[in-house]
Parts: sequence; C-alpha cells; structure tokens
Amino acid sequence: MRVFLAVFSLLVGLISGQELKSLLDMCAKQSKTMPLPLSDKIVLPEAYKVSGSVTDWMKASTSLIVETATQAHRVLQRQSRDQEGERWIENLTGDKQTMFVNVSSGDCDAKGQRPQLIAVPRFSNIIGSDTSSLNSIIRGLVDFDKNHTGFLIDDHIEIVGGVNSVKWVSCVEGASPNDTKVLLEVRYAGEGTIRPAQTPFSNPLLLSIRLAELPTFNSTVALNHISLEVDRYEMPVGDEAKVEHGIYCRNRNSSTLPLKSLDEYAAVLNYYDHGTNKSEVVDVLYSKSRKIFIVAGHSFENGIKILKSNADKYRNGTDYILHDFKYGYEFTMKQDGCESFSTLDDSTADVMMEQNSTFSMKPMEMLLVDPALRWDEYQSDIDMTGTFYKTYRAFDARDETIAEIHLTEDGEVHSLATFRQGSRHLAVSLTVSRIPVESSRLNLKATQLAECYDSGNFSNNTWIFDVKDKHLVDISKVGLDNLNEAVASSISQNVYPVIPYRILVFYLVNRDDGLSVVLRIADKTEKPPGPVGYNVTAELSTLELFQMLNATIISEKMPIVVENVDGVKEEWIADAKTMKMFPPEKDSGFIGYTGGAMFVLTIFCLLIGVSIGAVGVFVATRRQRISTLAYQVFE
Repeated sequence: MRVFLAVFSLLVGLISGQELKSLLDMCAKQSKTMPLPLSDKIVLPEAYKVSGSVTDWMKASTSLIVETATQAHRVLQRQSRDQEGERWIENLTGDKQTMFVNVSSGDCDAKGQRPQLIAVPRFSNIIGSDTSSLNSIIRGLVDFDKNHTGFLIDDHIEIVGGVNSVKWVSCVEGASPNDTKVLLEVRYAGEGTIRPAQTPFSNPLLLSIRLAELPTFNSTVALNHISLEVDRYEMPVGDEAKVEHGIYCRNRNSSTLPLKSLDEYAAVLNYYDHGTNKSEVVDVLYSKSRKIFIVAGHSFENGIKILKSNADKYRNGTDYILHDFKYGYEFTMKQDGCESFSTLDDSTADVMMEQNSTFSMKPMEMLLVDPALRWDEYQSDIDMTGTFYKTYRAFDARDETIAEIHLTEDGEVHSLATFRQGSRHLAVSLTVSRIPVESSRLNLKATQLAECYDSGNFSNNTWIFDVKDKHLVDISKVGLDNLNEAVASSISQNVYPVIPYRILVFYLVNRDDGLSVVLRIADKTEKPPGPVGYNVTAELSTLELFQMLNATIISEKMPIVVENVDGVKEEWIADAKTMKMFPPEKDSGFIGYTGGAMFVLTIFCLLIGVSIGAVGVFVATRRQRISTLAYQVFE
C-alpha cells in the first residue's frame, strides 16, 4: 500500500510538473515582462460568504470549504472525504475566542487549535503564518506583494466561472542560494469583465491561488503543490455562526446571565417533558411590592417545577397556591374554594432563608433560571416573526445536561430548553408567555381569601353602618373588591393595624335607598406565621377591634378612600349613628322576599296559568356567606 501511494504521488508530481512547466520556464528565463503589483482590491469586504476548495496535489486530497464573516463572527467549515466535518467559529468581538466544533460528534472546544488551510512552512513568508481563513491568506498575499514583484501573463485569458480571468505570477527566490524556490500563481477576474452578481463584491475578484515549491525553477517535480480555488461569492444569511442545539462549547469565559429584574411579573409558563410527552401549564403572579407569589394550574399532582415541589406536597386537586411573604402564610384553593390555610415554610423554591433566619422572596428571575449555572453567549436566534433572542447555554455537571435559554433584548426569559449531553436529545422545554400584571386572572383580593382565614370561632363579629350620600349606583362604580380593600386599609391606618384577611365587606340598600355596608371581622388566627417579621400576637381580638372601630367612626376619623373604575379616588364617610350589630335582634326592619311573600306570589301565578316554584329564605347565621345574598331594606 505504501509503495502504491509513493508511486501515485510521484505520478501526480510529474503531472503537476508538466502543468507548471510553461510557467517555470518563464521563471527560469527571467521574463522581460514589465512587473506589475497585485491589486489590493482582491481583499474581501467586512461581510462575505465564499465557498471553494483547497487541494494538495502531492497528497492527492482535496477539501471543500465555506467561509463566512460578519462584523461579529468568522466561520470556517471544512469537509473532506476521509475526515468528519469540522467547523471553526471565531468571535471577532468580546473574548475573540475560536470555537472548534466537530459537526458529526457534536464535540465543541473553545480552546481548540485554529485551522490551517495551508500547512507548508515554506509558503508562510508568502501568504503569512496565519492560514486559518481565506481572508487572512489574501491579506498575506497583498502584504507579500509590497516587497516582491510579479507579472501578468500576456495574451492568456481563461474563462473561469463565466468570467474572464487574469493570471498573475511571481517567481519567489529563497533567502539563500540553497533555499527552495516557489512559484506563485494568482488568477482573478479582470476589472473589465462581467461584474459579480452581488454587491458589495466587485472586480478584481480572486478566483484561485496556486503555490508550488521546487528545488529549482528548472525542476519538473514539485516538493509541495497546493491550490486554493474560490467558486462562489455571496452575502451571509446571518446565522452561520449558530451552533446546533444541544451542543455546549467547553473552556469558554462563562459568566452570570444579564437577567432583567422581574419585580412585578405575570406570565403563563408551559413546561413540556419530551420524554413522557406531558405538559404542565401554570399561571404565575409575582409582586415584590405586595410581597406575594401565586401559582395556579389545572393540577399539581406531578409536582410544580417553578416551585421545585414534589408530587406529595400538593395533592387532592389543589389548583391555586398563594405565598404571602408580608404575613407569612400559605393559602391553597381548589375549584375556587378554600382548601387550606397554613404557616409558610421553606420547602418550596420561592422561599429563601436569610442569615437572620427570616424568610424572603427569591427573585422571580431566579425562579425561572437556576442561579447556580454559569452561561456562555451564542449566536442569537430569530423566530418566525423576525424577533431576535439572545442565546446562552450552560452545562449542569450535577445531572450532565445542557441548558439553552433565549432572552429578549432587555433580558427577559422567553424560553428555556434542557438537552441530554452527547445525544442532543431535547429533554424538557419551557415557553414563557408574558401578560400584563393588571390583566392576570390571579389578581384575587383579600376578600376572596378571607374564608380561608376565618375560623368561625367568634359569632358576634358582624356589624352594619350606612355610608353618607352613597347609593347602589356608587357601589357599581367602584366594585365590591375595591370597597373591601379600602375598608381594610382604612381600619389599618385609622383604627389599628390588622391583617387584611380578617376583613370581609358586603353591602345592602337601606330603607332610604341609601347604601349600607355590612362588615365582618374574623377573629385572629391561632396559627403562627412564617418568620417574615409579622407579629400575630399584636393583632387585637374582634371585640377589642370593634370597640376601637366604633370610637373612630363616632369621631369621624375613618374616611374610606376607594378608587372607582375611572381611576378617580373617592372618600366615603361612615355614618356613626347608624352603626349596629348585624343581624339585629329584631329583624322587622329588614323584610326581603320572605316565605309568605313567595307563597302569595305563587298562588297569583297559578291563577293566571303560570307555574312558578320559588323558595325565599332570609336566614342570617354566623357562617352565612353574605356575599351570596341580596337584600332590599324598607319599612
């Protein structure tokens, strides 16, 4: 086999020598042609994409190359028959590292060796020592031409790639008489020929370079014979520096992610497990100002990824979780009904234990992205709408997975994917759909969670009072939830600080068609809060709170500032002289749709041939939900 290769190489050398013979004769005879410099216009522009080949005639091997450059990257792809595809990505900004990617195996090393398109030492003083790109080789030629002479081959026009080519030759002597000689041949499109199809390319345009090393110019067999040909010039698409998904380049200068702070945040998170083909879609609401974090979904039986909770934590159909970091409690609900009210603990990822043993909210961005990972930037991705997303990847040695994240221009998480190392197999993906905080369906008011807090241990906890100069139409302009929040805020500011979950408000129309407010104050809970700084022992009993409330209203020092649907704040004043317990001991003044009235109405309807069944109930007990009743108060 070795003998065959030696004979084959000799034949190739002889053939190559015959091809070069006419040029070598010119060098040996020292042609009298007027020397001309090589045009520096053959230098490539800042952005380009060229394809061609590099051939080693002595080794009888050739490689296809594609080289792309933009302002940010230079990418070289090389493919030969006996080698796996290779790719080098050079960052032209920032760390200016060169990443080597084995296209077949997916192995990538940021400290890999730079490529060498031409690795013949004798040629380095002609094309330069840097042969990692066609661009550097061309610049090396231009620099070489500044101190050496060359000449055009007269009356020798060849058609290459559909254009007339000009041949420029330089006969390079060695530094000493015993040094080998080099024949340099450069072919390029003449300035008068057909212009290139794409701008900014213009003639003269490089077509090929040939270098032959010989003992003397009278030799017929080359020691080294390399040619480089360019067959296509075009503009880059822009994604040539993109590394395939699931590939992580080691030995880069990893750093933390430039994430945007998400102090007020609402979104729909779609987690998808590509191994089991199961998805988990949850709504989240995070408010640093309100100190709450809410997660809601259809079912949490498989755990909650955003909270890193296991399947045993939330069962029995739980679909809503609220963590209150101001008061230190956890509320859970299912199907819009209260499920549990408990002490906030640190068993979920959103709770951080500080050095002083108190709880704090983990930043939302850290809930979406593991803060322990170190990231490297890759070429940006573009979605179907043309939106650019910054791409970063990280290697997690804990489970040997590769994480890839897409960020918006201002640093918000758009999507996150996890791959298994080596396989490029997508394991889990996360897609984030951001929504305005004010539009989130999770914006429940404290009144909707009051039933979770209320233990029902104290029965005499409901009072009623009129609101001066307000009517039913006014409540429709502000909404019951806003009124409840305003009353709770006024009590805390003007009477005594109280946890808002103790306050529940409803309304009635009184005998003068005015507006009455029914106020229920739950007794303080016996459950201790989590360590967030809230002192539950400072809460007053319901009886004490009503006594202070009554005194404050009598002194007219409890304005209720409520915001209407137009965003205008109104001040409502409680009428102190109307304040009394509810329901009253004698309810003759509150006559609604009683059983007797409904009986008379039924008899009347039967007389005219219409059958109506109805039941009127007016019962007030300590556990009756006032929010489901409507009253008409009259004489």
